[in-house]
Amino acid sequence: MIMKAPFYFGIFSFCVSLSHSAQWFEKMKLGPAWSNTFAQAAGGQPNAAVLKGILVDLGDRKMHALYDTETLRWVTAYEGFVKWAGTPWTGAHGGLVTINNQKPLFVASSAMGWADADGSFDDKRPIAGHGNLDKSHGQFLGHSIHGSVVVISSKVHGASVLQCMKQSESGVEQQLSLGARPKALQMLVADETGSWEITADGTKAKSSKGLEVHTKSSSTVRFSATGGRLVCSIPAGKESLSLQIGYRNGDAPVIGAPADLEALTKGGPARFAEVLQTTGALGKSEGMSTFVVDQLPIPKTNPWDANMRVCGFDFVSNDSLAITTWNGDVWVVSGFSSDITKLQWRRIASGMFEPLGLKVVDGKIFVLGRDGITQLVDRNGDGETDFFQAFNRDIIITKNFHEFAFDLQTDQQGNFYFCKGSPVRGGGRGFDTITPHHGIVAKVSADGARFEVVATGLRAPGGMSIGPQGQITTGENEGSWQPCCKLNYVMPKDFPVFLGTEPSRHAVCEGKPFAEPLCYFPMDVDNSGGSQIWVPEGGALGLKAGELIHLSYGQSSLYRVLPEKKGDVTQGGVVRLPITLSSSAMRARFHPDGSLFVAGFRGWQTNAANEFGLQRVRHTKGNPSLIPSSMSTTETGVVIGFDLPIDEEIATDVSSYSVERWNYVRGPQYGSGHFSVDQPDAEKEKQATQTEMQSHRVHDKVEVLSAKLSEDGKSVSLQLKGMKPSMTLKISYDLETEEGEVLIGTVNSTVKKLR
Repeated sequence: MIMKAPFYFGIFSFCVSLSHSAQWFEKMKLGPAWSNTFAQAAGGQPNAAVLKGILVDLGDRKMHALYDTETLRWVTAYEGFVKWAGTPWTGAHGGLVTINNQKPLFVASSAMGWADADGSFDDKRPIAGHGNLDKSHGQFLGHSIHGSVVVISSKVHGASVLQCMKQSESGVEQQLSLGARPKALQMLVADETGSWEITADGTKAKSSKGLEVHTKSSSTVRFSATGGRLVCSIPAGKESLSLQIGYRNGDAPVIGAPADLEALTKGGPARFAEVLQTTGALGKSEGMSTFVVDQLPIPKTNPWDANMRVCGFDFVSNDSLAITTWNGDVWVVSGFSSDITKLQWRRIASGMFEPLGLKVVDGKIFVLGRDGITQLVDRNGDGETDFFQAFNRDIIITKNFHEFAFDLQTDQQGNFYFCKGSPVRGGGRGFDTITPHHGIVAKVSADGARFEVVATGLRAPGGMSIGPQGQITTGENEGSWQPCCKLNYVMPKDFPVFLGTEPSRHAVCEGKPFAEPLCYFPMDVDNSGGSQIWVPEGGALGLKAGELIHLSYGQSSLYRVLPEKKGDVTQGGVVRLPITLSSSAMRARFHPDGSLFVAGFRGWQTNAANEFGLQRVRHTKGNPSLIPSSMSTTETGVVIGFDLPIDEEIATDVSSYSVERWNYVRGPQYGSGHFSVDQPDAEKEKQATQTEMQSHRVHDKVEVLSAKLSEDGKSVSLQLKGMKPSMTLKISYDLETEEGEVLIGTVNSTVKKLR
C-alpha cells in the first residue's frame, strides 16, 4: 500500500521569459527525470561537472535535484532549472547544460555519496572524477518512474538501497529504504563551507549558514560532521530500514509520513497515454527502377513538444519498431505491415542521455546513450517504461561535447557492440584529455556483466555493424589523424585492432599496426559516416545474402559495398544505390519481408533535406540492379561486374570510362589533401604531416587502354595504364544495358594489393 505522503512531482515545464520567444528545447517536456552531463554554476567546485547525472523535477514549485549515478550521491537540490547549452540542444559545439542553482538548498560536492570500506569519502577511482565506483563499494542499478515520482536504485556494500528526493511543505526531503546491511554505512548528506551544530541524539544538525537537516528513521541513525561535511551513519542489520532526511533553510524541516518506495518501483499510471497517428505514402515504381521508397511520416507536432530527430531503432515485431530520438525519447511505431496509411506512434520513455543506438533482443528493448546501455522495463504491462535498468554503464565519459556513443548491435552469441568517438575540440581540430574509452569499439557480454575494448583509434565513427563472421565495420569522419571519411572492416582474429587516431590508440593496441580501411571516401561520396547493414539470408533489395551496405549520414545516401579479398587483405569500393531519402541515412534495419527501413536526422554536417525522416526501401521484384555488383583488381586493371548484360559496343569503347587516382597523407593535421600516385612529391607529403593542405588537389588521370566484355556480357575488364595501388581509384562509367537502360555511375575504391 502506498501511503499518502505529499509528493508534488511534475514534468519538466520550462519557465520562459515573456521578453523572448521560447526555443524548441525550452518547450520540450522531458519528463520527471532527465539524464545528461550537467555543469554546476554554484555551490560546488568551479566548473565541476556531473558526468552521468539525473536531474529530477521535484514539482510545481520549480525545485530540482541532481543525482550523480557514478558517485551515488544527491549533488544538490535547488530552485530553478538550467542554462541551456550543448550540441543536441542549442547546436553549439562545446559548452554544457548548467544547473542554475545560484541559491541551492543544499550541496554535496566534496566526494563519494557513501564511504568506502575504510570509511573514506575520497575519490579513489582509477581516473579521479571519472567512471564508476568499484562494485564492492557501490553500484547504480537504475531508476524507476511512478507517475512523476523518481526512485533511484543502487547497491552499497551489499545492501540494496532505494532513494527518492521530494519537495515537502517546508523544503526538500530525501527518503531511503535499505535492505539487510552486512556492515554499517556512512552516507554523505551535505557540504557547507562553515561548521555544523549537531544535537546530542545525532538526529538534527544546523550549519553556520542556516541550513537545518533533520532525520527520522525506523532504526538508530546519527549525524556527524567533519569540517563542513555532514554524514549520516546507518547501523548494520538484517532487517530493512526506512530513513528520511529533511532539508530547510532558516527553520526546522517538517518530515512527513514515508512513502512505500518498493511499491513505487512496480509501475504507475501511464504518462504518455495519447497515441498519435500519421499517414504514410507508398512510393511509385518508374520504368526499370529497382527501388521504391515509402515515406513513414513522423509526428513533429505532439503533446510533449518533443523534438523528433530519430536515430537508433529496431523491430519489436513484424508490425512495430522501437525508435530513439537524439533528445532522449523512445517511441514505438506500428501499422506499417499494411498499407501504412494509419501509422501509430506512442512515446514509451523520455529523458535519456543522447540515445543514438537501440537493439531489441527477445522482445526486450536496449538503448545506448552516452551513459551506457539501458534496458527499458515495463513493470505493469501498460506499454510504457517504468524502470530504466542500468544494463551496463562501464563506459567512461568526460564532459567533451563530441564523444558521442553510436549504434547498438549484437553478434550471434548475443554480445552487444557499440562505438564511441574521441573528444574532439570545438572547431574539430585536436582533442581534449583522452580517457581509456575514447575512440573505441566496445563489446559488452550478453548478460551485461563484462565490458571489453576490441578496437581503438576511432575519431567520429557515426555507426557500425557486426557481420555474419563476427567482422566489425565502422564509419569514420575526416579530422585529426583521419585523412578523409572511410569504411573500417576488421575480422575477430585481429582484435584488438587499431584504426588510426593516435591519441586514442590506448594500451590494448600498443605496438599494433594501423589497420587500413576497406575503402577511403572522397568528401562528395561521404563526408560523415553512419551505420552499415548486412543483407540477410535469402537476399533482399535485389542484393545477395551477406552483402554490405554503407550509410552516409553526410550525403544522405546508401552505398553498395564491393569488397575484394587479396590474401589477408580486404579492400574494395562502393557504388551509390539510386535512392532519394527524405533525410540523412544514419541507421538501417532489414524487416523480415526484405524491405529496408532507414532513419536519420539533421544534427551536424549533412545535406539532409529534412530535419528528420523515416522511410522504407523496397525492391521492385523482377528488376535486376542497375549498379555494379562486384569489382576486382588485376595486375593490369580492374573488372567490374553487373547483374545484367551490357551493350557490347558501348562497353568496349574506352571513352565510356573516366579513371583517376590519388593518395592521402595521414597525420595529426585535420584531414588531407590529394597527392599524386604517379609522381609522388615527397616534400609536399612531408609538409602535409605538419600543416593542413586540404587545398592541395593533384589527381592522376589514368588512361584506359582497353575494355573487354565477358562472354555472358555482365562484366567488363578494363586495362589501365600503369595499374598500381592507390588510396582512391575513381572509375566513372556511362553504359547501357542490352535493353537500352542507362547505366551511369561511379565506383570509388581503395586498392591496397594487386595480387
